[in-house]
Amino acid sequence: MTDNPFRRARQVILEALYESETSDHDAEAAYERRLAAAEEEEPGIAAPGPSGFGRGMLRGVLKLQPEIDAYIRGAATQYPLETLAVVDRNILRLAIWELLTDNSAPVAAVVNEAVELAHRYGGESSPGFVNGVLRTVSQRIRAGRPAQQEPQDAAPETNTSTL
Repeated sequence: MTDNPFRRARQVILEALYESETSDHDAEAAYERRLAAAEEEEPGIAAPGPSGFGRGMLRGVLKLQPEIDAYIRGAATQYPLETLAVVDRNILRLAIWELLTDNSAPVAAVVNEAVELAHRYGGESSPGFVNGVLRTVSQRIRAGRPAQQEPQDAAPETNTSTL
């Protein structure tokens, strides 16, 4: 399917998150079951590197979900989080978790992986939507702004008080 085991791990995580959200199955149990099935098709996907990466990412996304969702809400203000396609919402969660926690991955690589997932699993407008939201979120993270804070005006504030 893919020769990049970490890309495949992201796919398995996305599938597990989707299953968990649409059926109330435990996300970690869904990941383990899906990982075992993927291993039958692609030996090596369950190797310690990719599978450990996947487990860590899944647990990280679940742990930081409220913060991650705040970033989504702040960047996609026209679209309430609950109305987003389940696939798009979870692709964004994966990518934002990486942007928040993995300084070794360049922003462009994280966005590219998310857009590839959107092409594969999302609707026709998903890749552009995911790209736009992640560009906004990455700018906010780089600027050290909270998830829902609006960008400040270009002009600096002036202090009019006197000493």
